[in-house]
Amino acid sequence: MALRLPAELWDHVLLQLDPDELQHTTLALSRALGNRVSISRAVWWRHLAVTRQGQAWQCIQQLRNEPQGTRVESLTVQLWREDQQLLVNLALAPPLESVRALSLTVGPLAAPEHVQDLLDPVALRRNPNRFRKLEQLAFRFNPYCQERSYYTFLKGAYFDVAPLALAAIGTSEMPQLRRLSFIQDLPPTHGSVKKETPAFGLRPQQQLEDGMAGLDLQGAGGGSNGGNEDGAESDPEPAPVQIAGKYVGKRRKGDKMDFAQPIVFFQTACLTRLALSPVGAQLEHLSFRLPRRNVLTALTDLPPTPGFTLSRPFSRLRHLDLSTTYITDDLRVPLTLRLYYSLETLVLDRCEGLVSRDAVEEPTALATLRWLGKCCGAIGLSRADDVVRTWRRIVKDRPSDAPTLPPGSTADAIPPVRDLLVLPPPCSLRSLGLGLHDRLPARVVKKWERAFRDGYEEAVDRAEERAEDVRDRWERWARTGKLQEATRRVVVFRDALEQIDLPPAAEHAASAASDADLSAVDPDPLFARFCVARGLEPLSPLAVPSQVSSLVLAHTAAYQERFSTFTLCLVPDCSNRPGVPHLALNPAGGGGREDPEERQAKEKRAWEQERRDQDSSRADAWRRPASEHKGHCAHVEGREAWRL
Repeated sequence: MALRLPAELWDHVLLQLDPDELQHTTLALSRALGNRVSISRAVWWRHLAVTRQGQAWQCIQQLRNEPQGTRVESLTVQLWREDQQLLVNLALAPPLESVRALSLTVGPLAAPEHVQDLLDPVALRRNPNRFRKLEQLAFRFNPYCQERSYYTFLKGAYFDVAPLALAAIGTSEMPQLRRLSFIQDLPPTHGSVKKETPAFGLRPQQQLEDGMAGLDLQGAGGGSNGGNEDGAESDPEPAPVQIAGKYVGKRRKGDKMDFAQPIVFFQTACLTRLALSPVGAQLEHLSFRLPRRNVLTALTDLPPTPGFTLSRPFSRLRHLDLSTTYITDDLRVPLTLRLYYSLETLVLDRCEGLVSRDAVEEPTALATLRWLGKCCGAIGLSRADDVVRTWRRIVKDRPSDAPTLPPGSTADAIPPVRDLLVLPPPCSLRSLGLGLHDRLPARVVKKWERAFRDGYEEAVDRAEERAEDVRDRWERWARTGKLQEATRRVVVFRDALEQIDLPPAAEHAASAASDADLSAVDPDPLFARFCVARGLEPLSPLAVPSQVSSLVLAHTAAYQERFSTFTLCLVPDCSNRPGVPHLALNPAGGGGREDPEERQAKEKRAWEQERRDQDSSRADAWRRPASEHKGHCAHVEGREAWRL
């Protein structure tokens, strides 16, 4: 009976599947039922996945014979050694002009020229229909080699061109792009502990301690071998195997690969260019997983801007994933949170530099968690402090920098603003994914959560004290008559007005004015320009204390609401498996040419193992089901955002 279903119903049933399963299930169903089932060609090409070598060329040929209306919504490449130019040609094929999602692998055979051909700004302007519906773009890099090779270093084959090409593209070429991902596999040596090499031929510390223990035992009448059983001769270092060939070095036995692997980005400054570009201004979800690279430097080292305007990198960013990068407890983290104040979710899984596996129960780990809690809870306070510091510098230099106004101007009677009170806005960040290590003990999880919560609560208390100080100082100025001088102001952030519930008494005081009419913002033109540039809304110089008190109450209520709903998730959501090197440079006269079938079988096993690791139903998988995460945390939101 099921075999007589119309094609439209079959299409509707198949489209209920996940995009990753649609192509495989459709192919298996057609092979099992043959001509007895009717499936439209549109379902075949809806979500295209390239999983075997030579498939890209076959897809290009088949798409040429498809009807004019055939469209591909997503293209996923799960292959490392396919001809990269064929993959680029497939992505640029006419049926993929309306593609919504591109997920590409950049393996050891790829060159920066391939990425440049894909994202060529000139070609996109010539073909305005290409990538106009593209919503998400993901690059996954694996440049690793099985032998030491200096080829990529000598050639300068780095992929800085990818973010630079995106930075050169206008919003009219990619108007729908909202999600971008640059993910690099972990190095093949990830997780391995390097043996200590003592200087000047000295013996390692452990051997010295064992030797001293042996002397003590001998002096006490112990056996002559008492100190040599544990600290005796260790396994000798395997001899290197010489592999002939130009630019090819040595590979040690046991596949240790203890040599420098190629890197993806030569300089992370290319990410700064992307952050300040038109495409960067429209991105909402961003992933920079670059193992052991300090990405925060590129995200915070911004060029100076003229006037009062601040640089707004990734101004619409709501989700940021910096997993596997290098992060230290310095000023970069609070500076990042202050610059990207629109962030709602932040992921720092498996980041090095925070807490090592051996120190999860040490006091330093709890201090780091407490510090992270302070950083997350003090975002609004940091923004308010920055505004106050900047305005004080302006006031200090104002007598010499003030513009000359014509005599008789009404501005002569306007007193300049001197003292400024800023209400700290409630932070938008509501979840932090901090899966540094797998399966932490329950006691460690409780300690970490308590330390983070203590740090966050301390920051909230400081913000409340600042808000109450604003109220008290304004009331004191009102009692002493200093408000009549009109040189004092209270300002709130405009984005904060959208997040808090204003009482009726405060709505009139915080009514936003048009940026075009500076006189409507504030009588002081210099202060009005400052408020417009910084996104501030000043209250009237003669605002009654009850209005300020109502604003303070609304802000403090928002602080407590953010504190009670903030989620810290300690379950990692990215792989901890070392990357698999897929490039072998063995020449014919060296250690033996790699068999193509064996190479394909090895790569297939690697992809199958990766799918098993991502299967949340398996107990040994690194990806855990959503039920094991902390509510609707940053990890879960990151997953859902990338689903079509």
